[in-house]
Amino acid sequence: MSNIVDKYLEEVRENRPIEYNGLKLYPLTVRDYGLYTRGKPAYELLLSSLPPQMARHAWCACLWEMDKAMAAQGQAPFYFPAAMLVLARALHIQPRGEGKEARYPLCPIFTEKTQALKHLEIQLPDSCIPALLNMQELSRIRELIAAQNCYTIPDENWNPELLRAQEYLSAQKCASGVKPDLEAAVYAVAVGTGRRAAEIWDWPIREFIKAKEAIGRKYDYQIYTGAEMAGFIKFRHGNPHPSWLYDREAELPGGFMSVSELDAGHKGLLGDTTQQSKE
Repeated sequence: MSNIVDKYLEEVRENRPIEYNGLKLYPLTVRDYGLYTRGKPAYELLLSSLPPQMARHAWCACLWEMDKAMAAQGQAPFYFPAAMLVLARALHIQPRGEGKEARYPLCPIFTEKTQALKHLEIQLPDSCIPALLNMQELSRIRELIAAQNCYTIPDENWNPELLRAQEYLSAQKCASGVKPDLEAAVYAVAVGTGRRAAEIWDWPIREFIKAKEAIGRKYDYQIYTGAEMAGFIKFRHGNPHPSWLYDREAELPGGFMSVSELDAGHKGLLGDTTQQSKE
């Protein structure tokens, strides 16, 4: 990935719009949460987990190729439309028409020979001349939208199979009798922050997620630290929630390693590192 986000860290931290290449990208709000959730698989896609004929494409072109493959199997396209709806909302582009007839002024342009996605033409609301974006620019816009809205773009060097296993285990932990409900989450954040729920619907999604994480971190710290100090429990690897201000430094689960590390291990270049990861 590029370091494009580094140029806009202040805007990201303060949840302000980002001006990039003639475009103005606005953070999505809590009202857009359904749209945000639908776009998550597209923006958090691990390209290296795909077949080589798809993974060789840039991000946006890859989404298009995935949808073509789905259409060939009789399935409705998903990835490209979901990503474009998020992009349109970030640009404050209004649809033409309503309901199922709604259309956004985003026009894909293809190469003549291979019919691969080459450019995306966007009719901006305050301009008579459409913007023309190539695949590299769209990949950078992906990074900016991800930073603005707490999407996590995976490191393409991590082993896809192990990452999928980790995601599955995380999902299992979260699925223990809990019914996700956005309205309930909004009221929980309202109680935790002392703000009215009506205000929170207009918060940027990033602010909402960060507030939710901070509230959870505070309670986790109080519960785990209190239990440890009272002698109810001892943590073998230390308190998993040692601070109410900061998350504990993330560690890759035992046995997890990057693709390059796996290659090095096969070539005998890791020494004792591989052995340690298995213990």
